[in-house]
Amino acid sequence: MNRADLVKLARILGMLGSDHAGERAAAALAAHRLVKRANASWWSLLSPAASSQPIIVRAAWVDPFTDFLRAAQSRVSQVEKENERLRRENDQLRKQSFAAREKTTTRPAQILRSRLSQ
Repeated sequence: MNRADLVKLARILGMLGSDHAGERAAAALAAHRLVKRANASWWSLLSPAASSQPIIVRAAWVDPFTDFLRAAQSRVSQVEKENERLRRENDQLRKQSFAAREKTTTRPAQILRSRLSQ
């Protein structure tokens, strides 16, 4: 039985402690079917020779079908696009700010011209 099936079996067996008889029965049947589908027996799974490598079951559920590298690459791509969008927005705001300052700032040459024309 492969590691993914063993982890799945451990999670199914955890449901045997349910307060609901139907859930316990469904968990037992699911465990039995998983063992049979793997062409294994309970004896082979529970014997000391079968446990040559310890099985570590994480407390948090991890989807075995998730491609973490692809997910990380996708997230990096999203963050890069967001960063580029923010960079463009920042440039635009700087230009607007500079233009507004230009309109409101009186330069010394303008002050001199206005005094001379009076």
